[in-house]
Amino acid sequence: MPLKTFYKSTRADAADLARDAQPGDLLYAIGGSEFVVTNETSALNGAHMVRPAEATTGPGVITLSQLLSRCSVIFTQPPTQN
Repeated sequence: MPLKTFYKSTRADAADLARDAQPGDLLYAIGGSEFVVTNETSALNGAHMVRPAEATTGPGVITLSQLLSRCSVIFTQPPTQN
């Protein structure tokens, strides 16, 4: 499915984000942080990993659900464009 405009820190949105996100997708947090979804997955639950967008290569740092939990809201466009 295509990405929604934003995902909140709820179980339903976390499940939607895990289903919708694809490697290479850019995600944005309030405050200007940008993250990219990697093609790596968590060994524990198979969730996609994300890393800061400015780190052009390298493994994922945290899972999508961890990012969503830390940031409360994740946008699929820079927040200034929403």
